[in-house]
Amino acid sequence: MKHFLICFLLCISNISNAVSIEALNPIETLEVLPAGFTKPVKYNITLPQNYATDTDKSYFVLFDLHPRSQTYLSGMHDWLSHNGEWPWLKTIIVNPADYHPEFAATFDKLVEDPNDQSILNILQNGVLKEVDKKYRTNGYRIYSGFMSNGALGLYTLLNRPEMFDAYLIASPTLANNFANVVSDAPKKLQTKYDGLKFLHMAIGSHNYEKAHIEPFKQFEQALQQLPKAKLDWSSNNNEQHYYMSRPIITVLNGIEALFDDIHHNLAPDSEISKQGASAIIEYYQTLSNDKYGFEISAESSLKALAKTLVKTEPSKALEIYTQTTELYPDSAYAFASLAKAYADQGNIEKAIEIQEIAVEKSKTMVEWHQNKHKQYLTEYENLLNNKLE
Repeated sequence: MKHFLICFLLCISNISNAVSIEALNPIETLEVLPAGFTKPVKYNITLPQNYATDTDKSYFVLFDLHPRSQTYLSGMHDWLSHNGEWPWLKTIIVNPADYHPEFAATFDKLVEDPNDQSILNILQNGVLKEVDKKYRTNGYRIYSGFMSNGALGLYTLLNRPEMFDAYLIASPTLANNFANVVSDAPKKLQTKYDGLKFLHMAIGSHNYEKAHIEPFKQFEQALQQLPKAKLDWSSNNNEQHYYMSRPIITVLNGIEALFDDIHHNLAPDSEISKQGASAIIEYYQTLSNDKYGFEISAESSLKALAKTLVKTEPSKALEIYTQTTELYPDSAYAFASLAKAYADQGNIEKAIEIQEIAVEKSKTMVEWHQNKHKQYLTEYENLLNNKLE
């Protein structure tokens, strides 16, 4: 009973000190007046935690057309990004604030005439441009959509793929060949994209989805004709979750897959790493240039390869570690890894020399990391002293 009371009091204390999602991820309002509209469209802009203070950081943008998706997207994003942006890199989330009849009419026009791209014009030349203008975005946009909004996402991928870099599509309403998406897919998916695009889509077997399963599979068949290097895609046409869970599960699975190449190093025994350091560097250059549009570091993958060579090919390991410090001259841990390689080979004097550089580089890091590098240096100095005695 006493243990229960202590736990209860701790829980009450934690609740009283809790900070709301809105406080952690402030919501701002952006109004955009499309040409021909009588009233502006109001958007909620959910900013990542510390957006106001991390002024040197730029962010991904996720756009979802459903106003209520803001609640689960902001909550998921806060949880999945607060612990070192793993697995969700910090993102600005954009949603319409509420239903807008004039905007909805542009969607109806598309359904009636698949060549009428008014809705894409409004989004591309309006809110997306204004978000880039007002906020620190990194140029990488993600589209999230459920049901008809999901179908619109696939239409956008086919007809104006440059608007977004990644598409997370849940239960798209593709029956009756919505906006010619299914019939146009085999030809339009062959488009030469302006970079590597990402697509994750899913559908289940709920009554609301049954009419859309077959056209979903037809779209999958068109995707299967593409080389993987052209469009990084995955799909599930038998998702076993409740219908209203579908968009949440799809976003979760999509985000994990989308950013997996950033969070996971190349394994030393991967096909790329087996080809050597140059292949690893080329892989990350392609990732940086073709997928993200900004640099993705190869440091960890290079060090992982070098570590496996320390005992079997020590000179090769030193070569890769040295190359890593040349590629990332501001990285304290690149120099620390090189220092350790020298220490493992018995060259303690050289290890100390390199670790002193690491200590200097670490001065821009938080105190914990600075102390870590000083500790490494002290250990090498003690090894040298013991060696001389």
